[in-house]
Amino acid sequence: MRYWKDSLIYLKETDPIFKKYASNKILLKKNNNYFDVLFKSICSQQVSTSAAKSIYQKSKKIFNELTVKKILANLKLIDSLPITQNKKKSIYSLVFYLNDNKNLKWNKLSDKDIYSHLINIFGIGPWTIEMFLIFYKGSQNIIPIKDLGFLNSYKKFYKDENLTKLNHYKLKWSPYGTVITMNLWNSYDLNTVNY
Repeated sequence: MRYWKDSLIYLKETDPIFKKYASNKILLKKNNNYFDVLFKSICSQQVSTSAAKSIYQKSKKIFNELTVKKILANLKLIDSLPITQNKKKSIYSLVFYLNDNKNLKWNKLSDKDIYSHLINIFGIGPWTIEMFLIFYKGSQNIIPIKDLGFLNSYKKFYKDENLTKLNHYKLKWSPYGTVITMNLWNSYDLNTVNY
């Protein structure tokens, strides 16, 4: 990530608390498979990191290969995935949407355009889109304010139980919110940063 080194210098200067949990390593490894990132994100909605990992591994065994083409050829297998009915419906919607829009160059779209596309898919909301922007696109200013791991870590380091100062810090961290996110996740749960 080209912006990472500069961001560490900037954030340590603007936010002294950041030094308490900052890692000097580049924590973000992008996943270039957009479908894989979206599939993982749907599986990860409202479950723990370990549960999400288990669901993803079991799903891979069911399909052997998680691609739009492979799932389209075996649509009925979606029903055997170890996820809720709503998540199954979301996977169906995702596969059909991506197949209908297969010429989209996701890596060339702006964050705003990506949001406009993905928000139309059943079961995909702001959190899932934020995960996609972080782990597929590598967008540099994403702060998932509904993410439990992020919030728990933020509260711990910033002593802000009621999140009254979060907007203040979001402005302070800009334009490097993703670096804050990854570092807070890393200090909360090492598995969160692996997508």
